[in-house]
Amino acid sequence: MPLFAYTALAENGATLSGEGVAVSADALRSELAGRGLLVQQVRTKRSALAFNLPARRVRPEDFSLFNQEFIALMRAGLTVPDALALGAQRPDSPRLAAILERVRDDVADGVALSEACARHPEAFDGLYLAALRTGEQTGDFAGVLARYQELLRHRLALRKKVGQALAYPAFLLVALVVILAVLFLFVLPRFTAMYADMGATLPFATRVLIFIVENLPAFGVALGAATVAVVWGWRSWLASEDGQRQRDALRERLPYFGELARLAAAAQLARSLSTLLAGGTPLVEALRTAAGSIGNRLYLDRLTSATRLVTEGSSLAQAVRTTALVPPMAARLIEVGEASGNLDAMLAEAAQYYEEMLDQRLSRVMTLVEPLLMLLMGSMIGAIIVVMYLPVFRLADVIK
Repeated sequence: MPLFAYTALAENGATLSGEGVAVSADALRSELAGRGLLVQQVRTKRSALAFNLPARRVRPEDFSLFNQEFIALMRAGLTVPDALALGAQRPDSPRLAAILERVRDDVADGVALSEACARHPEAFDGLYLAALRTGEQTGDFAGVLARYQELLRHRLALRKKVGQALAYPAFLLVALVVILAVLFLFVLPRFTAMYADMGATLPFATRVLIFIVENLPAFGVALGAATVAVVWGWRSWLASEDGQRQRDALRERLPYFGELARLAAAAQLARSLSTLLAGGTPLVEALRTAAGSIGNRLYLDRLTSATRLVTEGSSLAQAVRTTALVPPMAARLIEVGEASGNLDAMLAEAAQYYEEMLDQRLSRVMTLVEPLLMLLMGSMIGAIIVVMYLPVFRLADVIK
Protein backbone atom coordinates (compact mmCIF):
# COMPACT_ATOMS: atom_id res chain seq x y z
CA MET A 1 0.00 0.00 0.00
CA PRO A 2 1.20 3.56 -0.68
CA LEU A 3 2.66 5.79 2.00
CA PHE A 4 1.10 9.21 2.61
CA ALA A 5 2.28 12.28 4.51
CA TYR A 6 -0.40 14.30 6.26
CA THR A 7 -0.91 17.53 8.17
CA ALA A 8 -3.80 17.84 10.61
CA LEU A 9 -5.08 19.86 13.56
CA ALA A 10 -5.59 18.18 16.94
CA GLU A 11 -8.50 19.00 19.25
CA ASN A 12 -6.24 21.25 21.34
CA GLY A 13 -5.31 23.27 18.24
CA ALA A 14 -1.83 21.76 17.83
CA THR A 15 -0.62 21.05 14.29
CA LEU A 16 0.41 17.46 13.72
CA SER A 17 2.47 16.09 10.86
CA GLY A 18 3.02 12.44 10.23
CA GLU A 19 2.95 9.52 7.83
CA GLY A 20 0.44 6.76 7.32
CA VAL A 21 -0.01 3.69 5.17
CA ALA A 22 -3.50 3.26 3.67
CA VAL A 23 -5.22 1.90 0.60
CA SER A 24 -5.96 5.45 -0.54
CA ALA A 25 -5.86 9.09 0.53
CA ASP A 26 -9.58 8.96 1.33
CA ALA A 27 -9.07 5.95 3.60
CA LEU A 28 -6.35 7.81 5.50
CA ARG A 29 -8.57 10.90 5.80
CA SER A 30 -11.34 8.74 7.29
CA GLU A 31 -8.93 7.14 9.73
CA LEU A 32 -7.53 10.52 10.84
CA ALA A 33 -11.04 11.94 11.22
CA GLY A 34 -11.84 8.96 13.42
CA ARG A 35 -8.96 9.98 15.67
CA GLY A 36 -10.55 13.39 16.14
CA LEU A 37 -8.12 15.21 13.83
CA LEU A 38 -9.06 17.90 11.34
CA VAL A 39 -7.18 16.91 8.18
CA GLN A 40 -5.59 19.79 6.30
CA GLN A 41 -3.49 17.99 3.72
CA VAL A 42 -2.76 14.43 2.56
CA ARG A 43 -0.17 13.80 -0.12
CA THR A 44 1.49 10.72 -1.52
CA LYS A 45 5.00 10.35 -0.20
CA ARG A 46 5.96 7.14 -1.90
CA SER A 47 4.15 6.09 -5.06
CA ALA A 48 3.04 2.54 -5.50
CA LEU A 49 4.99 2.64 -8.78
CA ALA A 50 8.23 2.68 -6.89
CA PHE A 51 9.92 -0.55 -5.99
CA ASN A 52 10.92 0.65 -2.56
CA LEU A 53 10.33 -1.64 0.35
CA PRO A 54 7.05 -0.96 2.16
CA ALA A 55 7.08 0.78 5.50
CA ARG A 56 8.08 -1.72 8.16
CA ARG A 57 5.25 -2.34 10.57
CA VAL A 58 5.49 -3.83 14.01
CA ARG A 59 4.60 -7.52 14.04
CA PRO A 60 1.07 -8.02 15.42
CA GLU A 61 2.34 -10.81 17.69
CA ASP A 62 4.90 -8.46 19.28
CA PHE A 63 2.32 -5.73 19.71
CA SER A 64 -0.19 -8.14 21.24
CA LEU A 65 2.36 -9.23 23.85
CA PHE A 66 3.19 -5.60 24.70
CA ASN A 67 -0.47 -4.64 24.99
CA GLN A 68 -1.17 -7.55 27.32
CA GLU A 69 1.74 -6.50 29.54
CA PHE A 70 0.65 -2.85 29.39
CA ILE A 71 -2.86 -3.79 30.56
CA ALA A 72 -1.44 -5.80 33.47
CA LEU A 73 0.84 -2.92 34.50
CA MET A 74 -2.02 -0.42 34.37
CA ARG A 75 -4.20 -2.70 36.48
CA ALA A 76 -1.34 -2.97 38.97
CA GLY A 77 -1.58 0.80 39.50
CA LEU A 78 1.49 2.03 37.58
CA THR A 79 1.41 5.39 35.86
CA VAL A 80 1.39 5.53 32.07
CA PRO A 81 5.07 6.67 31.77
CA ASP A 82 6.22 3.93 34.15
CA ALA A 83 4.18 1.28 32.34
CA LEU A 84 5.60 2.44 29.01
CA ALA A 85 9.14 2.39 30.41
CA LEU A 86 8.73 -1.22 31.53
CA GLY A 87 6.95 -2.19 28.32
CA ALA A 88 9.78 -0.70 26.24
CA GLN A 89 12.21 -3.30 27.58
CA ARG A 90 11.79 -5.61 24.61
CA PRO A 91 15.07 -7.11 23.37
CA ASP A 92 13.16 -9.42 21.02
CA SER A 93 11.47 -6.47 19.28
CA PRO A 94 13.92 -3.54 19.05
CA ARG A 95 11.73 -1.61 16.61
CA LEU A 96 8.74 -1.65 18.96
CA ALA A 97 11.04 -0.87 21.90
CA ALA A 98 12.36 2.25 20.14
CA ILE A 99 8.82 3.43 19.34
CA LEU A 100 7.69 2.91 22.93
CA GLU A 101 10.69 4.89 24.18
CA ARG A 102 9.70 7.83 21.98
CA VAL A 103 6.07 7.56 23.11
CA ARG A 104 7.20 7.55 26.77
CA ASP A 105 9.34 10.64 26.20
CA ASP A 106 6.41 12.46 24.57
CA VAL A 107 4.04 11.51 27.40
CA ALA A 108 6.62 12.65 29.96
CA ASP A 109 6.71 16.01 28.14
CA GLY A 110 2.96 16.40 28.62
CA VAL A 111 1.64 15.00 25.33
CA ALA A 112 -1.53 12.92 25.59
CA LEU A 113 -0.92 9.19 25.16
CA SER A 114 -3.26 8.92 22.17
CA GLU A 115 -1.55 11.85 20.46
CA ALA A 116 1.91 10.43 21.16
CA CYS A 117 0.90 7.07 19.73
CA ALA A 118 -0.72 8.69 16.68
CA ARG A 119 2.75 9.84 15.62
CA HIS A 120 3.69 6.19 14.99
CA PRO A 121 1.10 4.67 12.61
CA GLU A 122 3.47 1.77 11.88
CA ALA A 123 2.72 0.48 15.39
CA PHE A 124 -0.66 1.89 16.49
CA ASP A 125 -3.71 1.60 14.25
CA GLY A 126 -6.84 3.75 14.32
CA LEU A 127 -8.77 1.29 16.50
CA TYR A 128 -6.07 1.34 19.16
CA LEU A 129 -5.95 5.13 19.11
CA ALA A 130 -9.73 5.27 19.52
CA ALA A 131 -9.43 2.96 22.52
CA LEU A 132 -6.75 5.23 24.02
CA ARG A 133 -8.90 8.32 23.57
CA THR A 134 -11.78 6.56 25.30
CA GLY A 135 -9.44 5.56 28.12
CA GLU A 136 -8.28 9.15 28.51
CA GLN A 137 -11.89 10.31 28.81
CA THR A 138 -13.00 7.60 31.25
CA GLY A 139 -9.73 6.96 33.09
CA ASP A 140 -10.14 3.21 32.48
CA PHE A 141 -7.22 2.40 30.18
CA ALA A 142 -7.11 -1.24 31.25
CA GLY A 143 -10.77 -1.87 30.44
CA VAL A 144 -10.82 -0.36 26.95
CA LEU A 145 -7.45 -1.83 26.02
CA ALA A 146 -8.63 -5.24 27.19
CA ARG A 147 -11.45 -5.01 24.64
CA TYR A 148 -8.94 -4.09 21.96
CA GLN A 149 -6.81 -7.04 23.06
CA GLU A 150 -9.77 -9.33 22.43
CA LEU A 151 -10.11 -7.88 18.93
CA LEU A 152 -6.40 -8.39 18.32
CA ARG A 153 -6.65 -11.97 19.58
CA HIS A 154 -9.38 -12.72 17.03
CA ARG A 155 -7.31 -11.12 14.26
CA LEU A 156 -4.25 -13.17 15.12
CA ALA A 157 -6.30 -16.36 15.37
CA LEU A 158 -7.78 -15.75 11.90
CA ARG A 159 -4.34 -14.91 10.51
CA LYS A 160 -2.94 -18.11 12.01
CA LYS A 161 -5.73 -20.19 10.47
CA VAL A 162 -5.11 -18.67 7.05
CA GLY A 163 -1.37 -19.23 7.41
CA GLN A 164 -1.86 -22.85 8.39
CA ALA A 165 -4.25 -23.38 5.50
CA LEU A 166 -1.72 -21.96 3.01
CA ALA A 167 1.37 -23.62 4.48
CA TYR A 168 1.02 -27.00 2.74
CA PRO A 169 0.06 -25.59 -0.69
CA ALA A 170 3.02 -23.21 -0.44
CA PHE A 171 5.30 -26.13 0.40
CA LEU A 172 4.01 -28.03 -2.64
CA LEU A 173 4.66 -25.06 -4.93
CA VAL A 174 8.19 -24.65 -3.59
CA ALA A 175 8.80 -28.36 -4.01
CA LEU A 176 7.55 -28.16 -7.61
CA VAL A 177 9.92 -25.27 -8.40
CA VAL A 178 12.87 -27.14 -6.86
CA ILE A 179 12.10 -30.35 -8.75
CA LEU A 180 11.72 -28.51 -12.05
CA ALA A 181 14.98 -26.65 -11.44
CA VAL A 182 16.83 -29.94 -10.81
CA LEU A 183 15.33 -31.49 -13.93
CA PHE A 184 16.18 -28.56 -16.22
CA LEU A 185 19.63 -27.82 -14.80
CA PHE A 186 21.04 -31.32 -14.20
CA VAL A 187 18.90 -34.13 -15.63
CA LEU A 188 17.63 -32.88 -18.98
CA PRO A 189 21.04 -31.60 -20.23
CA ARG A 190 22.34 -35.20 -20.00
CA PHE A 191 19.47 -36.43 -22.18
CA THR A 192 20.12 -33.56 -24.61
CA ALA A 193 23.78 -34.53 -24.98
CA MET A 194 22.89 -38.20 -25.41
CA TYR A 195 20.33 -37.54 -28.16
CA ALA A 196 22.70 -35.12 -29.91
CA ASP A 197 25.27 -37.93 -30.26
CA MET A 198 22.65 -40.20 -31.85
CA GLY A 199 21.95 -37.76 -34.67
CA ALA A 200 18.49 -39.19 -35.22
CA THR A 201 15.21 -37.40 -35.84
CA LEU A 202 13.46 -36.92 -32.49
CA PRO A 203 9.75 -36.50 -31.77
CA PHE A 204 8.49 -32.93 -32.01
CA ALA A 205 7.68 -32.67 -28.29
CA THR A 206 11.20 -33.84 -27.41
CA ARG A 207 12.76 -31.32 -29.82
CA VAL A 208 10.77 -28.50 -28.22
CA LEU A 209 11.91 -29.52 -24.73
CA ILE A 210 15.53 -29.81 -25.88
CA PHE A 211 15.30 -26.35 -27.46
CA ILE A 212 14.13 -24.95 -24.12
CA VAL A 213 16.97 -26.68 -22.26
CA GLU A 214 19.61 -25.44 -24.73
CA ASN A 215 18.32 -21.87 -24.52
CA LEU A 216 17.57 -21.89 -20.80
CA PRO A 217 19.62 -18.72 -20.02
CA ALA A 218 17.72 -16.74 -22.65
CA PHE A 219 14.39 -18.06 -21.42
CA GLY A 220 15.45 -17.20 -17.86
CA VAL A 221 16.21 -13.61 -18.83
CA ALA A 222 12.92 -13.34 -20.75
CA LEU A 223 10.98 -14.80 -17.81
CA GLY A 224 12.67 -12.38 -15.42
CA ALA A 225 11.90 -9.42 -17.67
CA ALA A 226 8.29 -10.56 -18.06
CA THR A 227 7.97 -10.91 -14.28
CA VAL A 228 9.30 -7.39 -13.72
CA ALA A 229 6.93 -6.03 -16.39
CA VAL A 230 3.95 -7.81 -14.85
CA VAL A 231 4.81 -6.59 -11.34
CA TRP A 232 5.32 -3.04 -12.60
CA GLY A 233 2.05 -3.13 -14.52
CA TRP A 234 0.19 -4.59 -11.53
CA ARG A 235 1.49 -1.95 -9.15
CA SER A 236 0.82 0.80 -11.69
CA TRP A 237 -2.74 -0.42 -12.00
CA LEU A 238 -3.21 -0.55 -8.23
CA ALA A 239 -1.72 2.93 -7.81
CA SER A 240 -5.09 4.39 -8.77
CA GLU A 241 -8.32 4.08 -6.84
CA ASP A 242 -10.08 2.86 -9.99
CA GLY A 243 -7.54 0.06 -10.28
CA GLN A 244 -8.14 -0.92 -6.68
CA ARG A 245 -11.89 -0.95 -7.24
CA GLN A 246 -11.53 -3.09 -10.37
CA ARG A 247 -9.26 -5.52 -8.52
CA ASP A 248 -11.68 -5.85 -5.62
CA ALA A 249 -14.65 -6.18 -8.01
CA LEU A 250 -12.84 -8.94 -9.90
CA ARG A 251 -11.94 -10.69 -6.65
CA GLU A 252 -15.54 -10.45 -5.47
CA ARG A 253 -16.80 -12.11 -8.68
CA LEU A 254 -14.45 -15.08 -8.36
CA PRO A 255 -16.33 -18.27 -7.50
CA TYR A 256 -15.88 -19.29 -3.89
CA PHE A 257 -12.95 -16.92 -3.29
CA GLY A 258 -15.30 -13.96 -3.70
CA GLU A 259 -17.42 -15.37 -0.90
CA LEU A 260 -14.31 -15.70 1.28
CA ALA A 261 -13.48 -12.02 0.64
CA ARG A 262 -17.03 -10.96 1.58
CA LEU A 263 -17.01 -13.04 4.77
CA ALA A 264 -13.59 -11.71 5.81
CA ALA A 265 -14.65 -8.07 5.25
CA ALA A 266 -17.95 -8.54 7.13
CA ALA A 267 -16.22 -10.25 10.07
CA GLN A 268 -13.50 -7.59 10.28
CA LEU A 269 -15.98 -4.71 10.14
CA ALA A 270 -18.36 -6.24 12.70
CA ARG A 271 -15.53 -7.03 15.12
CA SER A 272 -14.00 -3.55 14.79
CA LEU A 273 -17.32 -1.75 15.31
CA SER A 274 -18.20 -3.98 18.26
CA THR A 275 -14.89 -3.18 19.98
CA LEU A 276 -15.17 0.56 19.36
CA LEU A 277 -18.81 0.81 20.49
CA ALA A 278 -18.17 -1.32 23.59
CA GLY A 279 -15.38 1.11 24.51
CA GLY A 280 -17.74 4.08 24.35
CA THR A 281 -16.84 5.44 20.92
CA PRO A 282 -19.80 7.25 19.24
CA LEU A 283 -21.27 5.41 16.27
CA VAL A 284 -20.24 7.87 13.54
CA GLU A 285 -16.70 8.11 14.89
CA ALA A 286 -16.57 4.31 15.15
CA LEU A 287 -17.59 3.97 11.51
CA ARG A 288 -14.92 6.45 10.42
CA THR A 289 -12.28 4.76 12.54
CA ALA A 290 -13.20 1.32 11.22
CA ALA A 291 -12.73 2.65 7.67
CA GLY A 292 -9.00 2.87 8.29
CA SER A 293 -8.79 -0.91 8.77
CA ILE A 294 -10.71 -1.85 5.59
CA GLY A 295 -8.38 -2.93 2.79
CA ASN A 296 -11.12 -3.67 0.26
CA ARG A 297 -11.84 -0.55 -1.81
CA LEU A 298 -15.42 -1.61 -2.63
CA TYR A 299 -16.22 -2.15 1.05
CA LEU A 300 -14.55 1.14 1.90
CA ASP A 301 -16.80 2.94 -0.58
CA ARG A 302 -19.87 1.22 0.87
CA LEU A 303 -18.77 2.02 4.41
CA THR A 304 -18.27 5.68 3.48
CA SER A 305 -21.78 5.78 2.01
CA ALA A 306 -23.21 4.07 5.10
CA THR A 307 -21.43 6.56 7.36
CA ARG A 308 -22.94 9.43 5.38
CA LEU A 309 -26.43 7.94 5.71
CA VAL A 310 -26.01 7.50 9.49
CA THR A 311 -24.79 11.09 9.75
CA GLU A 312 -27.92 12.21 7.90
CA GLY A 313 -30.15 10.44 10.42
CA SER A 314 -30.61 6.88 9.16
CA SER A 315 -30.24 3.94 11.50
CA LEU A 316 -27.18 1.76 11.05
CA ALA A 317 -29.37 -1.18 9.97
CA GLN A 318 -31.00 0.92 7.25
CA ALA A 319 -27.62 2.24 6.12
CA VAL A 320 -25.97 -1.18 5.79
CA ARG A 321 -29.01 -2.56 3.93
CA THR A 322 -29.10 0.38 1.51
CA THR A 323 -25.38 0.10 0.73
CA ALA A 324 -25.24 -3.75 0.82
CA LEU A 325 -22.35 -3.35 3.26
CA VAL A 326 -22.94 -6.61 5.14
CA PRO A 327 -24.95 -9.77 4.46
CA PRO A 328 -28.67 -9.77 5.36
CA MET A 329 -28.19 -11.80 8.53
CA ALA A 330 -25.72 -9.27 9.92
CA ALA A 331 -28.09 -6.42 9.02
CA ARG A 332 -30.85 -8.17 10.96
CA LEU A 333 -28.59 -8.58 14.01
CA ILE A 334 -27.69 -4.88 13.81
CA GLU A 335 -31.39 -4.00 13.71
CA VAL A 336 -32.04 -6.13 16.81
CA GLY A 337 -29.05 -4.59 18.56
CA GLU A 338 -30.24 -1.05 17.86
CA ALA A 339 -33.74 -1.88 19.09
CA SER A 340 -32.47 -3.50 22.30
CA GLY A 341 -29.63 -1.07 22.99
CA ASN A 342 -27.04 -3.87 22.70
CA LEU A 343 -25.56 -3.00 19.33
CA ASP A 344 -21.99 -3.86 20.36
CA ALA A 345 -23.05 -7.31 21.60
CA MET A 346 -25.00 -8.06 18.41
CA LEU A 347 -22.05 -6.98 16.28
CA ALA A 348 -19.82 -9.29 18.30
CA GLU A 349 -22.27 -12.14 17.62
CA ALA A 350 -22.23 -11.34 13.91
CA ALA A 351 -18.43 -11.23 13.88
CA GLN A 352 -18.23 -14.60 15.65
CA TYR A 353 -20.69 -16.13 13.18
CA TYR A 354 -18.81 -14.91 10.10
CA GLU A 355 -15.43 -15.88 11.52
CA GLU A 356 -16.68 -19.42 12.02
CA MET A 357 -18.14 -19.47 8.51
CA LEU A 358 -14.85 -18.18 7.11
CA ASP A 359 -12.96 -20.91 8.97
CA GLN A 360 -15.25 -23.58 7.51
CA ARG A 361 -14.93 -22.19 3.98
CA LEU A 362 -11.14 -22.03 4.24
CA SER A 363 -10.98 -25.65 5.36
CA ARG A 364 -13.19 -26.67 2.45
CA VAL A 365 -11.11 -24.72 -0.07
CA MET A 366 -7.89 -26.28 1.18
CA THR A 367 -9.31 -29.78 0.84
CA LEU A 368 -9.75 -28.99 -2.86
CA VAL A 369 -6.54 -27.03 -3.45
CA GLU A 370 -4.15 -29.60 -2.02
CA PRO A 371 -5.12 -32.52 -4.33
CA LEU A 372 -5.25 -30.13 -7.29
CA LEU A 373 -1.68 -29.03 -6.59
CA MET A 374 -0.58 -32.64 -6.20
CA LEU A 375 -2.21 -33.41 -9.56
CA LEU A 376 -0.48 -30.38 -11.13
CA MET A 377 2.91 -31.49 -9.81
CA GLY A 378 2.48 -35.04 -10.98
CA SER A 379 1.21 -33.96 -14.40
CA MET A 380 4.04 -31.52 -15.09
CA ILE A 381 6.85 -33.76 -13.89
CA GLY A 382 5.32 -36.82 -15.54
CA ALA A 383 4.87 -34.99 -18.84
CA ILE A 384 8.51 -33.84 -18.88
CA ILE A 385 9.79 -37.34 -18.15
CA VAL A 386 7.53 -38.93 -20.80
CA VAL A 387 8.61 -36.36 -23.41
CA MET A 388 12.30 -36.99 -22.73
CA TYR A 389 11.83 -40.77 -22.88
CA LEU A 390 9.78 -40.74 -26.11
CA PRO A 391 12.88 -41.50 -28.22
CA VAL A 392 13.64 -44.44 -25.94
CA PHE A 393 10.12 -45.73 -26.40
CA ARG A 394 10.77 -45.49 -30.16
CA LEU A 395 14.29 -46.86 -29.84
CA ALA A 396 14.09 -49.02 -32.93
CA ASP A 397 13.23 -46.04 -35.15
CA VAL A 398 15.91 -43.85 -33.59
CA ILE A 399 18.66 -46.43 -34.07
CA LYS A 400 17.50 -47.03 -37.64
